[in-house]
Amino acid sequence: MSAAATVRRVQTRSRWVAAARLLLPAVALTLLAGLLAWPTLFPDEKRFRLSKLPVSREEEAAVRMLNPRFVGTDEGGRPYTLTATEATQLAIPGAVTKDSQLLLTQPKADLSGDKGDWVQLSAHEGRYDKDHRMLTMSGAVTMFHDSGYEMHTEQAQADLARKRVAGILPVTGQGPQGDLSAEDGFEILDKGQRVFLIGKSRVVLRDTRGAS
Repeated sequence: MSAAATVRRVQTRSRWVAAARLLLPAVALTLLAGLLAWPTLFPDEKRFRLSKLPVSREEEAAVRMLNPRFVGTDEGGRPYTLTATEATQLAIPGAVTKDSQLLLTQPKADLSGDKGDWVQLSAHEGRYDKDHRMLTMSGAVTMFHDSGYEMHTEQAQADLARKRVAGILPVTGQGPQGDLSAEDGFEILDKGQRVFLIGKSRVVLRDTRGAS
């Protein structure tokens, strides 16, 4: 091979090497851009995604608890227990403690008496003020005394410290000794020992034989 041909061959090879040095990075960048753009151009509907949902400031401040249980005592030292399927803490301005107000789902309160008797309260929803030991219930409120008496209303408030329950909506009840109803509410004192009916009321008593 002549010297001129050898020189041309070397020059051609040098040009290819120089071109490859320029092309390879460009090809690599193109492939990388294609990989990054692929999910946008061809989205996979089955792919799991995390999306940011709008959350209010109230929801950010709230703390939710599952199956909470609160235990306390009344003014006479007798215990009570309050449970729910879910509780949400609310920060209320002016409250003694930041978590004193709780929204409850399906609350249930058990109140103990002096002689082993008890009263159970339940409802669809409730609000518990831990500072003042007050429970406000709404939706299918049921009050059951261990003597067999049961009362129903749509809204009631229980002072757990004094074992007092009252409401201003119509109430109905039944038990071993008769039935009762009142249009304007009720008040239960002394852990169920005394019941006051408010407004137009009706009481049907039964004798020992079950006759009205």
